[in-house]
Amino acid sequence: MAIRQRLQSKSYFYAICALVLGFAISAPSTAEAGGAATLANDCSKEIKTYCSNVTPGNSRVVACLIAHEDRIAPRCRLTAYLGSGTLNNRLKHLQAMAKTCSSDILQYCSEIRPGGGRIYDCIKKNRATLTDNCRAGLAKLPPL
Repeated sequence: MAIRQRLQSKSYFYAICALVLGFAISAPSTAEAGGAATLANDCSKEIKTYCSNVTPGNSRVVACLIAHEDRIAPRCRLTAYLGSGTLNNRLKHLQAMAKTCSSDILQYCSEIRPGGGRIYDCIKKNRATLTDNCRAGLAKLPPL
């Protein structure tokens, strides 16, 4: 019982996450299908409750779970954070693209409501008229 209370303590939980993530980063990564199965197993109730409207794939369910971290079980929280490495890489690529393409986004997509990949779709639609740097950055962006 004392271990369960410690695991529910945020500071102790984050210390364990840091330790586990350290091992996960140095260890070979598991197949994404295995990670998805673990996520579905450890977080089925949370996915059903908070993320049932999220389209699976490209770490969207992980992002949803992390957005609800204050309401999900500790085991699910840990599994979601372990699966967030891919999400973090995608976010870094998107931030770099947004910086590189900022003038193009302002020129072609300023009327587009952010979210749901709408700005990304707008930039792709205007690919022929983008600046050279933005077009090159877009080509390097991993599929969303």
